[in-house]
Amino acid sequence: MQSSLARIMDWVRENASPLLQDLNGPASEADIQAVEAATGLSLPDSFKAFLRLHDGESGAMMLALLGNGNQLLSCQSIIEQYRLDQQIGQELFDPEMDAIAFWKDRTEGQVIFIKGAVKPLLLHPKWLPITWMNGDVFRYLDFDPAPGGIPGQVIEVDPESCMYQVLAPSFEALLDLYASQLEAGMFAADDEGFIERIAEEDIMGWGVPDWLKNA
Repeated sequence: MQSSLARIMDWVRENASPLLQDLNGPASEADIQAVEAATGLSLPDSFKAFLRLHDGESGAMMLALLGNGNQLLSCQSIIEQYRLDQQIGQELFDPEMDAIAFWKDRTEGQVIFIKGAVKPLLLHPKWLPITWMNGDVFRYLDFDPAPGGIPGQVIEVDPESCMYQVLAPSFEALLDLYASQLEAGMFAADDEGFIERIAEEDIMGWGVPDWLKNA
């Protein structure tokens, strides 16, 4: 984790230094333990190591270390968002939408878009929010993946667009991938420090993931 983060920080210092002001200081051990106690989820060592360096981002400048406006949540924000997610999930729960037949039908009809082994749920008690973008696109540590997935994988969920994708098998792997993408010129930053991916993937080509085809 440290090596990948150092590569990211080197790129940011050279290309998007204003966003460094938005990074929070270290989270305390009590802060980290509070997240685990409030969610009932054990945080991966790599994510805890990151929190010990930076307790998310303040959001004051609306910039994001991980690019595309995906701001890292602080420990307190993780707890608040997790509780809000569960409340909304209970209010909107529909057993018809929590079924493989529904997922397969909607994915084949390109109403739901899935990339990788992630369940297309509204919300899940074993999804830990770690970033948000505009308050409606979230990245989670997914501790209950679809068949073939890895517990602790990083997923991105855009409920409004019905998009669900696996970004990396772990938080550490996400940082390593992102560092490589930055170094490969796949992202650019403006003068204010906003990092944006140069080209986005066409979701229409995702199709039906293998785990759902074979379910």
